[in-house]
Amino acid sequence: MLQLLEKIEHYAQVQPDRYALDFGQDKRTYTQIAHKIRQHKERFKKVPKYSYVGLLLEDPLTTVEIYLTLLQQHCVPCILDFRWSQEQIDTLVDSYGIPFLITNDFTLIDTHKKQELLKWHEDLLHIGFTSGTTGLPKAYYRNEISWIYSYKETEKLMKKDVNTLIAPGPLSHSLSLYVCIFALYSGRHFIGQQTFNSQRLMTKIEQEKTGAPYALFVVPTMLVSCLTIHGEAKGFSYLFTTGDKLQSHVRHQVRNRFPHTQLIEFFGTSEASFISYNYNDEAPSASVGKLFPNVEVKLTQPDERGIGILKVNSNMVFSGYVSQRKVDNQWIDIGDFASMDEQNHLYLHGRQYDRMIIGGRNVYPTEIERVAQKFEVFNEVLVISAPHAKFGEIAILLYTGSHHVKHSVLKAFLIKRLARYQIPSKILKVEQMQYTQSGKIARETMKKRYLKGEL
Repeated sequence: MLQLLEKIEHYAQVQPDRYALDFGQDKRTYTQIAHKIRQHKERFKKVPKYSYVGLLLEDPLTTVEIYLTLLQQHCVPCILDFRWSQEQIDTLVDSYGIPFLITNDFTLIDTHKKQELLKWHEDLLHIGFTSGTTGLPKAYYRNEISWIYSYKETEKLMKKDVNTLIAPGPLSHSLSLYVCIFALYSGRHFIGQQTFNSQRLMTKIEQEKTGAPYALFVVPTMLVSCLTIHGEAKGFSYLFTTGDKLQSHVRHQVRNRFPHTQLIEFFGTSEASFISYNYNDEAPSASVGKLFPNVEVKLTQPDERGIGILKVNSNMVFSGYVSQRKVDNQWIDIGDFASMDEQNHLYLHGRQYDRMIIGGRNVYPTEIERVAQKFEVFNEVLVISAPHAKFGEIAILLYTGSHHVKHSVLKAFLIKRLARYQIPSKILKVEQMQYTQSGKIARETMKKRYLKGEL
């Protein structure tokens, strides 16, 4: 049996009335979770052992209960996002051969697909899916032991006893699901949301008033929204952010608003889990922090500046993509250009497919964005490329903010901080950025809109 299930059974005995899951009006104690698992096992007893079952449930509490139930029955949950289009869901079911689906009304759908690609092993927690920002989401295996190693690294960063873990994002995203399962594994109280709402979240945190430390896990867009809500969070101890680097003014707001909070920015992916972390701004501001002690990296095809394609290996990585007949557990290609300094700090320079070649020189949008963010009148910045007859490509800087900025003014600011070939050829103020479901700026969408003249 998976360690997660053994621990939940143990907690149901030793702390039966402690709340395990809290999604607003819906709560479950550890005893109630054990009872719900028994109910759901009876409901889905016709599902054969070792089956892969897609979860298409809007209610996060029910999602977790059925997730645990399937594990009890030696089946594998496939964490689908109910917000995906029917066409996208049908394509995923066809592509990977998912034989069963469970929907909102507990309907069990037999898709009549053969799970030829999907492999079974005892340690498997679930099938996850990448964000799919550049195409169809890729299915990958997440085994239990890799997350147990990740739990240990998270525990090391929380130097006080933390009773409550909070992650308000959707469970279809690996961060919130990770935090939820981590809470259950460690016997803690998990607080989540069906749909992110910063006002309700901050009110909930204030209402807890237990005095016990808690940890909040969010992406930067969620944090920015939370910072606009008035009120205090007295028990606030640890704030984990991931998905993108925090802007300097946001870090400053966190320090002013939550002076006793330990701010931990970490870089990771669904497949690799944790890669690096920045604890209370101890790492250089341009970096994504120091490597976790159990992480190895290598940079392939480095250029003259030592920037290469980032590959990662650790005991926290996934067990491979479903589409791979042969799983290579050793090194994961992260898809980023990166560099390292002598102190083991990691620097990201942008996604492989975002790199520009301007007049024969490699230009990394992330480097430009990092510097441009220091221009005070900008709220958000995004650097994209556009075709150019002479240079091949040119850089375009999109920004949000209350002021219109002349190109000459921005150029005077950037020329002191960037090479001349890195200076964007054009700048454009936009009303708002578009975001992916995980809260990141939708770079490819914004680029397409610019090229179509929609901005």
